[in-house]
Amino acid sequence: MSITVLETDKLTHIYSKGTTSQVDAVRDVSLKIEQGELVGIIGHTGSGKSTLIQHFNGLLKGTSGSVYLEGKDIWKDKRNIRDVRFKVGICFQYPEYQLFEETVYKDIAYGPKNMKLPEEEIDRRVRKVISYVGLDESYLEKSPFDLSGGEKRRVAIAGVMAMEPTVLILDEPCAGLDPRGRETVLSLISSYREATGSTVLVVSHSMEDISKIATKVLVMNNSRLAYYDTVDAVFTHADELYEMGLNVPELTRLFIKLREKGYDVPADVYTVEKARQELLKLLSGRCGK
Repeated sequence: MSITVLETDKLTHIYSKGTTSQVDAVRDVSLKIEQGELVGIIGHTGSGKSTLIQHFNGLLKGTSGSVYLEGKDIWKDKRNIRDVRFKVGICFQYPEYQLFEETVYKDIAYGPKNMKLPEEEIDRRVRKVISYVGLDESYLEKSPFDLSGGEKRRVAIAGVMAMEPTVLILDEPCAGLDPRGRETVLSLISSYREATGSTVLVVSHSMEDISKIATKVLVMNNSRLAYYDTVDAVFTHADELYEMGLNVPELTRLFIKLREKGYDVPADVYTVEKARQELLKLLSGRCGK
């Protein structure tokens, strides 16, 4: 039986409401995110995806509508917002720029210390999450400023993981990384979810990245929820996603072009194996004529 961990009901957020510069950043979004899902959130620049995630832990309060965490309205009692922010941890884009402590250990421990946890529990969490991000304990006594860019990114992500949030949200976790770094971070995110059973939300411009790890995809377009479904179901709308200006995977673009040229192939192809199967079917059909 699936359990809803995060829910929005007709959530709307309007910046500068009632002025000439009014902007509808999020409009009438209703959705349910189930426990243990790895949800990819995609959309073009200005689609509303970054504004949306800031409502999930109360960094922003909607102009109207509601947000529920584990069935409870997060704004019913404002005194509980601090606890909500520990339960829904957000790691923003380029989090390595927020590292400031003398050692990696202290940086990762910063969140748990703010939770006023015992020292033994803080130590346990720090040593556990350093392995989640693919680094060994020898890194804990290093200065974060002596690490490579990719290592800094992983330490910053570990700092949010150390709070053991019910929901972990990562905003563009692969931004600025080279292909190898992107693959490493995506693999670590997937492994973390499998190891902890946590719900993970990943915001990205890259549908290619999302298609590799997500169980569901949430698509924002012009401040509204366009699609929210399994990866396969969302990719059946590849033509529409392409028209929205989204960076659909190269394989998907190839099959869209083949369809435009009259070939009888599906548009929801985004893996090498599926592409191989469809091309073999196409070739066998042509050879049989």
